[in-house]
Amino acid sequence: MSNSTIARRTALAVAASISFCAVFAVARPAMAQSTVAVVVNGSQMQFDQPPIERAGRVFVPLRGVFEHLGATVVYDSGTINATGNGRNVSLRIGSNQATVNGQVQTLDDAPFIVGSSTLVPLRFIAQALGASVDWNNNSSTVTIVGRGDDNGGNHNTGGNGGNVYQGPRNPAFYLSNETPTNSTRSQNPAIHATYSQPISRNSLRVSIDGRDVTKNVYANATGFDVTSYALDAGTHRVTVTGTTQSGSAFSTGWNFRTQ
Repeated sequence: MSNSTIARRTALAVAASISFCAVFAVARPAMAQSTVAVVVNGSQMQFDQPPIERAGRVFVPLRGVFEHLGATVVYDSGTINATGNGRNVSLRIGSNQATVNGQVQTLDDAPFIVGSSTLVPLRFIAQALGASVDWNNNSSTVTIVGRGDDNGGNHNTGGNGGNVYQGPRNPAFYLSNETPTNSTRSQNPAIHATYSQPISRNSLRVSIDGRDVTKNVYANATGFDVTSYALDAGTHRVTVTGTTQSGSAFSTGWNFRTQ
């Protein structure tokens, strides 16, 4: 075999290899994309702009979901203001700073624009409006339960292989000033919340990931504080149950992440 023949065959093999790699490189991102479903109060949401998962967080168009949670949304010159359930939430496009009832909080990822749609971090907004949020990794489904639901009754939402009991529904009762609400680097975070109504102190029960920490809670009729036991990295849920001073039962809570 001549040197020129060997050279031609080598060049063809290299070209074929480059073509294959180029095709694979183009196809791979499309294969990595997944469809995220969002269920609010039992109804699956439909979006003109599909939800986007970025760095493990789900972003959705700013309306739709929040209106189902009983909130009104106003967008003006890059600033997003959502109001509902006694909460006022403000975010800005490209900014990691947000405010909830006037208190500054830090987002892991800022709102952004895709085409003509403004996308916001779903978990942060839903929890800031007093809703519970669960993620089912097996089905890529976000399940949200909030006071925008008009069906009444008790709620069970599936997530991570188990049910989160939402308890007897009291639309007038909600938590505010929850800490932490998004993420924290502390393994033993200081957990805090205040109530929309005075509660019966002796009825209060607080748990973290199903573990009762009530005996370590400092609480009065308007709020509570507790320092968590050591937590692993990941998502954790604070559950708060009890009875208001007017005799109405409540069961609510919120999620946060440790890094």
